[in-house]
Amino acid sequence: MKKGVIVLLSLLLLCAAGQVSASYAGARDPGLEQRLDTILGINLLARDREALSLVLRALNDQTPTATLARAKAYQALAQAIQDNEPAAAIALLDALSNEPEIAQDPHALAELSNARGEIYLHTQNRDALRHYLGELKDQSIAEPKLYFHRLHLIARSYDLLHDYEQALTYLLRAHEMVASIQDEQQQRRRQFINLHIGRTYARLRHFDSARQSLDKTIAESNRLGVTEYLPELHMVRGFVIQVTEGPNAAAEADFLKATTPVRGEPVGRTQMLAFNNLGTLKLHTGQYAAAEQYFSQGIEIAHQIDNSFELHIMRFNQGYVMVKQGGYEQGLSIMEAAFADFSQVAPPGTQADMLNYLADAYETAHRLERALGVLRQQLELRETAHRAERERTLAELQVQHDAQEASLRIQLLEQESALREAKIAEQQRNQYWVILLSSILFVALALSLFAARYVRQLNRQLSKANQELTELSHRDPLTQLYNRRALAGFSEQHGDLLVLFDLDKFKGINDQFGHDVGDQVLQSVSQRVKAVLRTEDLLVRWGGEEFLVVIRRINELGLDVIKAKLHSAIVHSPFADITVNASGGAVFLQGQTSTWQSAIKRADELLYQAKANGRARILLEHNGEVQTWQMREAPPENS
Repeated sequence: MKKGVIVLLSLLLLCAAGQVSASYAGARDPGLEQRLDTILGINLLARDREALSLVLRALNDQTPTATLARAKAYQALAQAIQDNEPAAAIALLDALSNEPEIAQDPHALAELSNARGEIYLHTQNRDALRHYLGELKDQSIAEPKLYFHRLHLIARSYDLLHDYEQALTYLLRAHEMVASIQDEQQQRRRQFINLHIGRTYARLRHFDSARQSLDKTIAESNRLGVTEYLPELHMVRGFVIQVTEGPNAAAEADFLKATTPVRGEPVGRTQMLAFNNLGTLKLHTGQYAAAEQYFSQGIEIAHQIDNSFELHIMRFNQGYVMVKQGGYEQGLSIMEAAFADFSQVAPPGTQADMLNYLADAYETAHRLERALGVLRQQLELRETAHRAERERTLAELQVQHDAQEASLRIQLLEQESALREAKIAEQQRNQYWVILLSSILFVALALSLFAARYVRQLNRQLSKANQELTELSHRDPLTQLYNRRALAGFSEQHGDLLVLFDLDKFKGINDQFGHDVGDQVLQSVSQRVKAVLRTEDLLVRWGGEEFLVVIRRINELGLDVIKAKLHSAIVHSPFADITVNASGGAVFLQGQTSTWQSAIKRADELLYQAKANGRARILLEHNGEVQTWQMREAPPENS
């Protein structure tokens, strides 16, 4: 059962802000550094704001700038994260960086730079972080503990930007640093880095490596009594177990352990997500009463920590459980209200994913018209999301193109200026020597011809780049198939067969196994369908998990062949526990469906009818009758 896994993947984002405090040697105040080590908890936040205030009041003109910068950096982090004032915190860091004494101390500047990066991470300001990474990597840091902080800050930044290979590279470098830092915080650092290494292995789907790292770290943490990150370690391991083994007692045990914060730490987001994941696990196994109880506990924590975004998701899940238990009215009312709130803050693509479950709830409650309406709304949202993504991609390509063109223009202007100056200089030096002047003119002519030839080469390169840009705009970047825009470049041919199909319950795959697996499923379907088509046939990624196939020159005898080929290509298991099915509609380009627009519209109507009839089928309209092509694991048969 794949329903209700809406926020399971938020587990992988859970540890994006964790940090290890450290005291520093050298030009620092040992007493104040020790006090900062003592009061700091998870995420570099003070367990006791009053204790941090006492440290801040103890700062004076004699305090070393590195210690002062560290204390002020933690003040800014508390203001950004605990007080939810990131703009004011960044302003404080800017003002401190401009103070003359701090500006001359590289360690003090590094403390402030690290704090700025932590704030960008916490607020998930990807654009700011993407530009800031260059500065973080360029700074030279001599202090081992400060450099250790910088390495895993860069690693977690790459994690937020979905560059998991780079994240792992910097995490492993930070891991190497741990052994060289001998103090009372060493084991805490090891636990923190191993937590992120395990999580990154899971991101990269190296589950064996992730499980090995997490098992070892949890055992070591229990043996040494270093328990600060144990709830998050159990959370990540529970996720790895659920992905590789399915929902079982071991995953449940890890999630249960994650529901209890370590001593001295408040209940927070880790515990909220643990209850949500337990609810999801129980939903998988049909234990609806237990699922509802866990969702209720997660909702209670969300209220306590003022986490409205995931509150809406858990309320939605709770309503879904009620529908599954037969409480149609109350459950649907909760789901509708939660989705209304969620849609105010979530992007269209995320809203469309959630509508899968609302449509399923309506089907469970036997409200098929409402289910169809939700599916149509979902299609509109996916179109909006797809259009926005396409426009963003084209805008990025246009920026790259403009930059290349500007660079070429600068080169041409520089060459033209150099030629002009050389010609004037030669004329001034040799104006009285006719023979030499003739030679110079000849050289100038040769250079002009060379420049013209070079300009023509540049123009050809620019024309080629424009052609490549046009090709890119007609290709889907994930599957390399044609996109919707490309279809306008192909002509309709009478008698061709058009098939529009949508992968069933694809959102469940994304939620349970991650968007990376979802992308691989889309690529697998694309490759398999393309492999069974002829070169003259067309395969288009129509949007999201929806594909369009155009079979050229097909006759009655060819229908059974193409039905079998599509069944073998679409219905498969690219990964363990994942079986791909599809629903769709098919029409011939003839009569009232002789144009792309009319044929796609009718195929889309048949697709919705196929979903309403139970999914896993393609409805073919031919000679006034509608045939059913089954798209399940069983061999396809006409009906």
